[in-house]
Amino acid sequence: MGKRVFLVRHAKALKRQEWKGDDCKRPLTKEGKEEFKEFLNWLKPVFPKKAKVISSPCERALETAKIISALFGYNLKVEDSLMPDSEPEEYEEVVKKYRGNLILVGHEPDLSLFLNYLTCISPAKLAFKKGAVAEIRKSKGKWKLFALYTPSSLLR
Repeated sequence: MGKRVFLVRHAKALKRQEWKGDDCKRPLTKEGKEEFKEFLNWLKPVFPKKAKVISSPCERALETAKIISALFGYNLKVEDSLMPDSEPEEYEEVVKKYRGNLILVGHEPDLSLFLNYLTCISPAKLAFKKGAVAEIRKSKGKWKLFALYTPSSLLR
């Protein structure tokens, strides 16, 4: 199996209107952290033994990335090119920069746009909810959506 790339939207954070100050410093809620940990435990068999977690520097994404790193023992790197409002090409550069399996932790609509950029799946057809995990794989030179998991699918 070739390189596996997982796109992860940060877990539930405080709502914008509940937060004063720099939006990049907006943290996850306690409920968001707990729900995401439960979701990851359920998803454990899906993740590879070795991977690197690459996160947006914004607090809500970084907290999400730290949960993943701690649970799976993956190394964590921060990339400014995964900040909110990043272009798909910036995400692509991150994928090219690192070897091996990757877990990119970022924001919407950037993740949907990047997924569309690679796979031509319309962002309107996907529900990239908070805490969602999409796995994409490259096959015969083309990226394909392999799976999309959402916390709500587990909690139902």
